[in-house]
Amino acid sequence: MNYQTLLNNAVNKLKSNSIINPGLDSELLLSKVLHTTREKLLLNLAKKTTSQEKKKFDLVIEKRSRKKPLAYILGNKEFWKTNFVVNDSVLIPRPDTEILVEEALNHIKVDRQYQILDIGTGSGCILISVLKDRKKSKGIGIDISKNAIHNAKTNAKIQQLENRIKFIHSDIDKFYSNKYDLILSNPPYISKLNLRFLSEDIRNYEPVLALDGGYDGYSKIINVIEKSSKLIKIKGKLILEIGFGQLNKSMKVLRQNGFYINKVSKDLAGINRCIISTKIWIMRNYKNNHRRSRFRHNGDRNFRRNGSHHKLNSDFSNGSDFKRKNPGKNNQNASKLIEKYTELAREALSNGDKILSENYLQHADHFSRISEQQNGNKIIEKNTDKKVEDFSKSESSTEKDLSNLV
Repeated sequence: MNYQTLLNNAVNKLKSNSIINPGLDSELLLSKVLHTTREKLLLNLAKKTTSQEKKKFDLVIEKRSRKKPLAYILGNKEFWKTNFVVNDSVLIPRPDTEILVEEALNHIKVDRQYQILDIGTGSGCILISVLKDRKKSKGIGIDISKNAIHNAKTNAKIQQLENRIKFIHSDIDKFYSNKYDLILSNPPYISKLNLRFLSEDIRNYEPVLALDGGYDGYSKIINVIEKSSKLIKIKGKLILEIGFGQLNKSMKVLRQNGFYINKVSKDLAGINRCIISTKIWIMRNYKNNHRRSRFRHNGDRNFRRNGSHHKLNSDFSNGSDFKRKNPGKNNQNASKLIEKYTELAREALSNGDKILSENYLQHADHFSRISEQQNGNKIIEKNTDKKVEDFSKSESSTEKDLSNLV
């Protein structure tokens, strides 16, 4: 029996078992058995086969007819620019995942050294592909599967990257290390209920650990985002692969964990597949927030608490009338304090914080009444009325400006 006859029989068997590309699969499998290339095989179809070759070929065709993925039978899969060793302990690399590599390379400068973390590395194809193109960068890949880590180490050794890459067997929740410039992740994102609807070759042969995203498909995504928020540097990038219909919730979780969404990339089918985000400083308005919280802590607690007891060493009562226990104290600075709090109120209003503005106005009114009660100073009263009138005008104009901006 020659190679052509052998291929024809194999194609017919694969067709009867609904294999999509029976001709190509048969040629690739026979090439593997013969330890030759597909091109050389097609040039020697008239050559006779041995009984041992036929036996081996029949065995691999039987595996393929049972829907075992071709990549697992061949033992390798091409991804990006490299052929990676794969086995049934790792997910088979998909063309859609190449988007992560492309986006990572877009954000890594060639002449700069980046520290990269790959969460759920599997075969290591994503991290290895990035490091092959960025010679100065280094990376760490982690995975919960010990067999997957062994597979990734094999690929790193084949690509001669052992000196710049390290693979660690670890759960993300138990992983603690330095801060990273870039984090990549293709986490499991298929809901437990949808696993049964996957194609037979995926459902029966690829590792469930790399597919199961929990009850709703978000548990691993959320876990990766929350952990990445602690492991990534400020202004570092998180590039995350997601599934169909998971964009909005994933973006919401990213924002809640201090990430700014830079871009959403689509896969070959036009589906939102990859989110590129940047870790930002959550307290962007720290100075204003700190001033506001400090004022409310010291002001509201002293002035607005129910009851007549006042804070120790404080000259203010806690009643709603804001009366001072010692009206004479600070009377000489009343006009300055009125001016100070009026200016602070104007500044707060211009920043859009009406609550803080009202609190400052209450302080200004408080000190004006102190001066009036102590001295009956008409000049201060006149000046205060003028400042309040001026402020009311500026308040209305500021609110008008703010409304125009909105």
